[in-house]
Amino acid sequence: MEERASISVRSEPRDRRTLWLQLAVGAPVLAYLAVALPGERQELLRTDVLLFALAVAVVDLIPVPGWGGLQLSLSFPILLGAAIVFPPPVAAAVAFVGSADPRELRREMPVLLALFNRAQMAASTLTGGLLFHAVAETGGPAPPFVAGVLLAAVAAYSLNALLVALYHSLLRGVGVLQVLRGMHGSAPYEFLLAYLGLGLFGGVIARFYLSEGFWSVAVFLGPLVFARQMYFRSRALADRLAEQNRLLAEQAARLEELLEKEHRTVDELRELNRMKGEFVAVVSHELRTPVTALLGYAKTLRQPEFAEDRTLREEFLERMERQSERLLRLVENLLTASRIESRQLPLSIGRVLFEDLVREVVEGLAPEAGRVVVRIPRDIPVLTTDRELLSRVLQNLLDNALKYSPEGSPCELEAATEDGWLVFSVRDHGIGIPETEIPKIFERFYQVDQSSTRTFRGAGLGLSLVRDLVQHLGGGVEVESVEGEGSRFTVRMPLRHPSADGPRTLPREVAAEP
Repeated sequence: MEERASISVRSEPRDRRTLWLQLAVGAPVLAYLAVALPGERQELLRTDVLLFALAVAVVDLIPVPGWGGLQLSLSFPILLGAAIVFPPPVAAAVAFVGSADPRELRREMPVLLALFNRAQMAASTLTGGLLFHAVAETGGPAPPFVAGVLLAAVAAYSLNALLVALYHSLLRGVGVLQVLRGMHGSAPYEFLLAYLGLGLFGGVIARFYLSEGFWSVAVFLGPLVFARQMYFRSRALADRLAEQNRLLAEQAARLEELLEKEHRTVDELRELNRMKGEFVAVVSHELRTPVTALLGYAKTLRQPEFAEDRTLREEFLERMERQSERLLRLVENLLTASRIESRQLPLSIGRVLFEDLVREVVEGLAPEAGRVVVRIPRDIPVLTTDRELLSRVLQNLLDNALKYSPEGSPCELEAATEDGWLVFSVRDHGIGIPETEIPKIFERFYQVDQSSTRTFRGAGLGLSLVRDLVQHLGGGVEVESVEGEGSRFTVRMPLRHPSADGPRTLPREVAAEP
């Protein structure tokens, strides 16, 4: 068995820990061999011992393809056969002498690293030999012989893999278990079974050597080398196929993700197209109503019998004025929504008397102004904010409250100050909002009743603009509603705008998506 550290020797860091490991493994093995081998002088003088070491050296000098970072060496069955045939010290000497590395011949490997490689091979072979001779005999019955071979293979492999993993762990600064997982690649069980198979080959080599001599070992080398090369080629092909399958699976998953994303995009585009159609229909209807009324009143006033009637003329002009104001508010809302969408809504900070602003807004709601009940204390300080935007907030909230309230029912506007904040609310006694619809009412162009026969007019912009404008003024808006009893919208905004130094555009996080 041979599992050399697959590193570039020239780039090996001068790490004291790896040097200590090399010495900690190499020195005891050399000391053991120096003490144990003199007692095995007769075995060492056998020609077969030299031939086994030469066979190991020849095999180790053949280029070995790597699998998963771990080298599967053909010298393993030869070394295991030597551990079965010879006494453990002699087998360890065979492993120490025969375990060669091409980099040693090219003088590319430091002496301590070469010593470490040879010593860990000798220690692994020694461990396997001791275990085999403890449970079986070289020429004994087959069952204990096979058991001893497998036990020796597992022990030798485990010690060798542990020493190599420990070296790489110290060299790279990673955990031993992580190195072991990386060494065995994506098929650790197949790798272990391959080593057990090579271990059994070692037992066969030992049996044939005892009966036929060393020439039988040489006969095994040719077919084993060929089988080894074919095995590694098949494994390399299998690994490439597995990698390609993994890449194909990742690409398929990516394509599926992109396809799902495309489906969502198509659904969103369809929804946007539907909303656009509904918006065009709603806005067209909202524009058509006042324009038709204005046209009708204008044509009526051209009739002689109405043109000379001062009372009717004043009434018609008043109605035309209300329809014009309604039309103007709709156009202003559309323009404001467009500016908010493009984040180009400026601020014009100034001093604002809230009580005067409320009075002005309520008067502009005529003839519905009488339904608005105002409760504002006289001690509200002067605001520093955008008068026009705050006026738009009040207009939309009051218009929304009047629209969804029964004819003649009151709407209440209350205000107070709290720690530098202005808090005002608009309450109606209308139809209320279903609990499931409350999270949606501030969406652009959303209406609770979206049917073509809905009772209440509007383009679904009012509450969306209220939210965006209040956020633009540095505050927030909340809603409380009970279906069938009415709703209360509460606005909380600072008495002094945070950006009172000059105009600014709408922040990115405030701009609402249509």
